[in-house]
Amino acid sequence: MLVKVSRWGNSAALRIPATALKASGFQIGQELNLEVSIGRLSLELPAANLEDLIARITPENRHNLPLDGPAAGNEAW
Repeated sequence: MLVKVSRWGNSAALRIPATALKASGFQIGQELNLEVSIGRLSLELPAANLEDLIARITPENRHNLPLDGPAAGNEAW
């Protein structure tokens, strides 16, 4: 896919077509890691850290542990 580097103030910008954005799984406003090498720019999601993952836990998305209840079969406890 051919895209064009454009000026954006004192910086440069790439316009990412909606189909490419959707296929990448990236979202508008999302922070990404930019890796730079000669002739190549690469974008990727930053690695999640434990504090960020824990902060996103809510009662609605928390899973109950399957071992919270009594034995359900012939398990030796």
